[in-house]
Amino acid sequence: MEYIIKGACKSVTGKVRTKNEDNYYFNFKTLKEENDGDNKTQTMQFENIDNVICSVFDGLGGEINGERASYIAASTLKEYMEENTNHEFIWENYINEANDKICEEMPLNLRMGTTMAAVQFLKDEINICNLGDSRIYSLKNKNLQQLSVDHTEARLQKKLNIMLDHKPGLTQHLGIRRDELKLTPHKVKYDYSQFNKILICSDGLTDMVEDKEIAQIISQPLDPKEIVNQLVERALEQGGKDNITVIVLEIQKKKKTNYKILSVAIIAVIAIVVGIIIFISSNTFKITKNNYSGAITVGQSYEFEYKGNVEIQFSNDNITYKDGKITAQKTGTTTITITDKNGKTLYRQTVKVFPK
Repeated sequence: MEYIIKGACKSVTGKVRTKNEDNYYFNFKTLKEENDGDNKTQTMQFENIDNVICSVFDGLGGEINGERASYIAASTLKEYMEENTNHEFIWENYINEANDKICEEMPLNLRMGTTMAAVQFLKDEINICNLGDSRIYSLKNKNLQQLSVDHTEARLQKKLNIMLDHKPGLTQHLGIRRDELKLTPHKVKYDYSQFNKILICSDGLTDMVEDKEIAQIISQPLDPKEIVNQLVERALEQGGKDNITVIVLEIQKKKKTNYKILSVAIIAVIAIVVGIIIFISSNTFKITKNNYSGAITVGQSYEFEYKGNVEIQFSNDNITYKDGKITAQKTGTTTITITDKNGKTLYRQTVKVFPK
């Protein structure tokens, strides 16, 4: 089964932050390093799907460092996609490359990094991959399900029954030196039939809008662009305390063309057209030959031919018509009249016959 992917993407600074530390890779596009978000919602549609990737990055470490880290991750993904045109995309290779670039620019004694939440569409499967707490959701029959895993300290805190008054820290993200911790991204493969829509977003959405409300918005039978705009607007209405980046992807089955039915239909149309042409041609009146010179004598003939579904009549028996010829029989004047089947006069001519 072939599928069509329709998508929309938007990133905004929010109401509190002064800079946008989020970035994305969407339809070969990324945000600039220093940006205030999108002025308009980005859209895309893919029909021939083979290695299409969409991803959200949420920068960490303060405005300057955070926006730099997310930009490095997004631009590295774009470069990696361009270099691997043979579709041999390996997530670990990209992650290591992006992580090394971020670590090389990491200031001494300071942290900078970025989360990553990505969806890859191949011909026969959908892959998801994430590091950190930027999330990936799926929608099937109005049921919202989180596909990504939150790499935070919340699990340990819950296990130890520890209550904190601040957001739990991340345990995985791009921007961790190799000698400190091994990056282990969460990766899962899915079939296209399992989803109707997919949502990728930064925590600027999920911290402001509950999953129940997200499900209500994304379940609407609307274009991805309208859903993205509603989700961003709702996060802003709820306070917009962080940067907000949202990607919505709609998965549609590609309708197959029934070539057998199409062939029959084409043949039927051709037959109808030919029939109409034949009908029109057979009912179109036309004089094809008329050699009348103005007068003939008894016994003399001249060629007179016509076509069309019409009737020919003579005002008397001074002339006769046979095998495409008018022959004079008696002296006098004869009127030739040709009418259509409704009696409308199409042609009239007077023939004068003189003695021989």
